[in-house]
Amino acid sequence: MFGLLINLTSCSTIDYINYASIPHGTKIINRNKISLITYNIKAIYEKEEIQVDKLMEHINDEAYDFVIFQELFDESTRDHIVEKANTNHYSTFIARVDYNSFPEFIFQDAGLFMMSSYPRIDLSEIDFGADIKNSNGVIHIILDKEMSKTNDFLANKSVMGALFDVDSKTRLFLFTTHVQAIGTAEHKELQLTQIKSFIDSAINAVLESKLVGSTENLVVVLAGDFNSNAYDGERFKRMQSLLGFSRDLHKDFHGTKQEHTFRFGSNNASRRFDYILTYDSLGTNKFKHIEAESIGTIDIKDDAGSSISDHLGLRASLKIN
Repeated sequence: MFGLLINLTSCSTIDYINYASIPHGTKIINRNKISLITYNIKAIYEKEEIQVDKLMEHINDEAYDFVIFQELFDESTRDHIVEKANTNHYSTFIARVDYNSFPEFIFQDAGLFMMSSYPRIDLSEIDFGADIKNSNGVIHIILDKEMSKTNDFLANKSVMGALFDVDSKTRLFLFTTHVQAIGTAEHKELQLTQIKSFIDSAINAVLESKLVGSTENLVVVLAGDFNSNAYDGERFKRMQSLLGFSRDLHKDFHGTKQEHTFRFGSNNASRRFDYILTYDSLGTNKFKHIEAESIGTIDIKDDAGSSISDHLGLRASLKIN
């Protein structure tokens, strides 16, 4: 009943910030390359300012084209990130996927955040159907919840998508998600099925709208925290099947070499829960091919040498073919 009350009382909005159009370095210098980082920063409560400063020092110095965070729940931390971001490079901010409900202390924010050096294409005029929320031209849904032994289920696990203008022809449909950590295998598979259905519906609606001239001009990337270990063979195969056989760019690049992105209460990461995935095709739609020129983990630490999250970031330089 409690979970039902949360879902019935939830409404959704997205905080979107757009700065004036600026020259985009990667767009000018390397038209066929983009860079991306996905990172669960564990900002459940307010993070220390010195940690956020160190995070943003790295983000600004690296000048990624796309930055994706999960578990960015805390308002003051989010505000500090936006304030510290170099707006001479980052012009597009999707600062909050927000689900307001009673009681307020429950994390009804999805914790998803995205910023980019590339301009976002407004999707507000497209009809994605009743099940997909369209807020300021950014689309998202809440994934079904399951009661669990931890408070992880209180946060709205979600998937979000935004379309970006990479060059005069190429469009990037970038999706990000955070799947529930603790729960039954059946429920996690249900969430993966919902993510795949969301992506299918989003792409079909955009193609029907003629915003993208051809599927072969469209790059499709899904990145985030899937709470599923990439090195559990059966679980990985099942995840890929449910998501529609996307490519794990880390495995494409590294083969059997393992890198871990999550720590279970120790200093040593022992699982890879974080992914940068791409689709070559979905159904009869074939998309623009991308591959990793480099991809790997990054452990961002504060000045005292402490990691700022229980996750490591996963970052990549991607070549669009």
